[in-house]
Amino acid sequence: MTEQFDAIVVGGGHSGLVGAFYLARAGWRVLLLEAREQVGGCCVTEEVVPGYRCSSVANSSHSLDPRIISDMRLTEHGLRYTSPELGSLTLFNDGRAFVPWPDRARRRAEVERFADGPEDVEGFFAVIERTRRVSERMDISFYDDPPSLAEVAARFRTPEEIADLNAFLFGSVADLLSEHLRSPELKAFFAATAVATNLVGPHTPGGAYLLLQRPLWEESMAAVGTDDRNDLMMRNAAPLGGIGSVTTAMAASIRSLGARIETGARVERILVDDAGSVAGVRLTDGREFRAGTVLSNVDPKLTFTRLLEPGALPAEFLARARAIKMDGTSAKVHIAMKGTPRFAAATSDEENALFLPTNFRIASSIETLHEAYNEALMGRWSRRVTVTGIMDSAIDPDMAPPGHHIMSLSVRGVPYHLAEGDWDSQRDALGQAVLETVSFHIPNLPDILDQVHVYTPLDLEREFGLLEGSGSHGDIMPGRIFDARPLPGAADYRTPVGGLYLCGVGTWPANFMSGVTGYNASQRMLADRPA
Repeated sequence: MTEQFDAIVVGGGHSGLVGAFYLARAGWRVLLLEAREQVGGCCVTEEVVPGYRCSSVANSSHSLDPRIISDMRLTEHGLRYTSPELGSLTLFNDGRAFVPWPDRARRRAEVERFADGPEDVEGFFAVIERTRRVSERMDISFYDDPPSLAEVAARFRTPEEIADLNAFLFGSVADLLSEHLRSPELKAFFAATAVATNLVGPHTPGGAYLLLQRPLWEESMAAVGTDDRNDLMMRNAAPLGGIGSVTTAMAASIRSLGARIETGARVERILVDDAGSVAGVRLTDGREFRAGTVLSNVDPKLTFTRLLEPGALPAEFLARARAIKMDGTSAKVHIAMKGTPRFAAATSDEENALFLPTNFRIASSIETLHEAYNEALMGRWSRRVTVTGIMDSAIDPDMAPPGHHIMSLSVRGVPYHLAEGDWDSQRDALGQAVLETVSFHIPNLPDILDQVHVYTPLDLEREFGLLEGSGSHGDIMPGRIFDARPLPGAADYRTPVGGLYLCGVGTWPANFMSGVTGYNASQRMLADRPA
């Protein structure tokens, strides 16, 4: 007999786990299906190199909603966090590092060290203040259904306010920063954030939007009672055991409510009945499960164009779904080391110890970011790679053998579509380019190197189901935000197919590992269920 559930969740990434929890807590009979052999999606801890464990795809969970942590009782299910002293570290090609110290006076002195004149010091803080001002004026909540662009624009009335909105939504981050700064290093500090995850360059119109993502999230949380705002709009909480410890605790939480999780269960088809509503799912092994509601944590393009039965969607809607651009531009590189890395920029052993557990990035200048973008557009990857990373073993020593370390690196500007050759033949060359780049900033790396492991954009698609290697399920850009995410007609987590909902990062507000999309989708499903 085919088993019946109230809801089936397709995909065991963090958003699917969050959605499953709230449905199960409401008394629904929930089945969660994950294609891989462990839950977590991209938020997993794995032994990518023998003897070393690390966050294999996603690095950080610093945006995770504190309310979700509390509701899911994640600490009771084993989650432990630590807070490194530093929030970030930006490394430049001259060997220096920009360190935004938590102490305000020391941070200002650091800005002065990189400033091109006193105007740059005020300009640095003016960029932060302007970003905060625009996010407040937008007056949107990540917990609400997405607004239209027209609704957001109507809140900007004075010439100054309109200029601010235009700068972030239609201007480039390079132009915005040039209004305030001359220092190449201070510009790079902000620009690296703006181009992360997106196939955009520092001169791409609309590319400044991503600077708003963190302050918009902080304002959204503050409105519901969690004030997580700080001067630099960043948070440095890190889970012990890597990012997979978060999703492992989430799985334990939903199991405690009676929800069922099956791993190694790849969904082949979302079934639709004669009335055009969801009827359940069929797996690649032939098994079928029935439910009147399905929540897909798979990216929207894959959900609409491959998982749904042919004819389930209106032809015009399906054509727009097929046109969703994914444009993945990221790879992952893991470097295992038989010793302790030493940052060239560290002035002492004590400072090096502070640097080790800190999120760091190598983004030397706007010119370097622009080169990487141009190369990606041409189907190539720049040997001057842009990297963001974390030293998992410096946060939790149990992630590596005693005295050893491992780092997890996200490499940006790496196109899925290559103009020449293929990723299987270029994997080692990418790993070597990353190794050479990181070695400039960690000079003893060649001496302590153990092994390099690479996930190309194609590997991310094969292993983790990221279509075209896009970890954000498509660019987070004007035209792909608000009620246009993932596309008009499916922006409130509903779809044209009755009973089918979406919850991944491809939906509004595209807030990475916050859990908010899973929360929002589950609340919509609960509200839609007949009394």
